[in-house]
Amino acid sequence: MMNTQLIHRAAFVVRCAAAATVAWELASSLTLSEPGWAAISALIVSQDRLNDTQSVLKGRLLGTLLGIAVTLAVNQVASRVAVPIAVQIAVAVVISALITRDFPKMRVAMWTGPIILLTAQSSEPIAAVALHRGSEVVLGAMVGAGFHWCAQILVDAVTRAPHATRLVEAREP
Repeated sequence: MMNTQLIHRAAFVVRCAAAATVAWELASSLTLSEPGWAAISALIVSQDRLNDTQSVLKGRLLGTLLGIAVTLAVNQVASRVAVPIAVQIAVAVVISALITRDFPKMRVAMWTGPIILLTAQSSEPIAAVALHRGSEVVLGAMVGAGFHWCAQILVDAVTRAPHATRLVEAREP
């Protein structure tokens, strides 16, 4: 009998490495300033099963958008009264945590505020920083999910093909 577990494990390892690399390369080629977030997002969405990857993808995207919205709103109010970044981070995390408490897959919203606020330069508008970080996350998450979808098609084809069983059995001791 064919060892489908081994095939699934190998597919997971290869698609994670490929997704992280391709996400980083794409973000770099688009001159996004923090391409590492694309690679990280590709890995975060990469789960064992495709439906789990899709679920994490949805939470990652919605949570990131929520975190961006919260951070921009907090920064807009805070910049009018010169609130320090540390306080803005705390407020953004509190609001995000209150909203996502019962939605664990969207808790990336809590990280999004600090990431945006801490990577912002005084010369760049916070909305531009939010757009860049959001683009990096969305790009990476989509690449990770895309690699999983493609890998799943290949794994299904290999593990269900009648000749694949004979080939693998011939190699097994």
